[in-house]
Amino acid sequence: MGKKISFLLLVIFSMTIGCAKSPTSPSSGNWELVTNHAFSNGRYGLTGTVFNGQMWAVGGASGPVTTYYSDVYSSGDGANWTQTTGSAPFGGRYGSQLLSFGGKLWLIGGNNSGYFKNDVWNSIDGINWTLVLAPTTLGTGTQFSPREDFGALVYNGLMWVIGGFDGQSRNDVWCSPDGITWTKVLGSTASGGANQFAGRFGFGTAIFNNEMWVFDGANALSSNSDPVFGYADSWYSTNGNTWTLATSNGNYGRLYFTQAVSFNNLLWIPAGYLWNNWGGQSGVATSSNGIQWNDVVGSFPPRFYHLSLAYNGYIWVIAGADDYCASTQACPVIYLNDVWRTH
Repeated sequence: MGKKISFLLLVIFSMTIGCAKSPTSPSSGNWELVTNHAFSNGRYGLTGTVFNGQMWAVGGASGPVTTYYSDVYSSGDGANWTQTTGSAPFGGRYGSQLLSFGGKLWLIGGNNSGYFKNDVWNSIDGINWTLVLAPTTLGTGTQFSPREDFGALVYNGLMWVIGGFDGQSRNDVWCSPDGITWTKVLGSTASGGANQFAGRFGFGTAIFNNEMWVFDGANALSSNSDPVFGYADSWYSTNGNTWTLATSNGNYGRLYFTQAVSFNNLLWIPAGYLWNNWGGQSGVATSSNGIQWNDVVGSFPPRFYHLSLAYNGYIWVIAGADDYCASTQACPVIYLNDVWRTH
């Protein structure tokens, strides 16, 4: 996930030549707008990562979820985004995951124009993409089921796929060294247990304190595809098989924030959707241990299903959607095309 720079070196570097900068303090909600026009269209459900010294963003949807994007973008400054391809061969994607692993970009699963997928693609340049693992209808013993809104991480030399939605909420865990053969580390259960989080989708993941973490998410849909129950818990694991509950009520219960960010010895969860308040948020939750969380209102517009990244000494919030009249079910949705960073 990009080149790691220690907090100490970052501070020394910024004091010496003034080029690097620490992110906003957890007690501050100040963010700066970098651009209002990152991509060709506003979107949510996009995915991204840091690769080869740049930020990358792939796909997403608008409409809602009637127009799917298959484009790929990169940026070294957050203001200027280059479209490396406008029509990648994996097709329009929403709720997928993009990882940086082994010197390549990896696009995994998601919703392909209305159909759940479990295929895997990779690229060395974001332009040319290779199908590494073909999609199946149900999954196999060495391939997770087709799904969207799942978690994905790179940890201990492996790629990991965690939970998600394949018609029902999942809490299974899979890993792979090559994107071709996947090992089921933990099977899916109906409700989880003492050593396993309950099935969920739209949750966040991060690597923090050399552990894999899972945060929040939702576990059920109503007939109109709205979440009807969400979590505010945090879990961590070093092996993907046994998970430890850090807190059951940590940060208000968010979903659709794509991923959490680990940076400067803190966990960051910018924005997201509060399932019990029916709306996108601008609050930024931070924690030094995954248990106690601080939350302040950010100066960027409320949003959910956006992309969050740590890059070049900043936390970045990219695109997403905003249903600004949160409590009204008929509220119009705005598809955002902006980029913000800690100031």
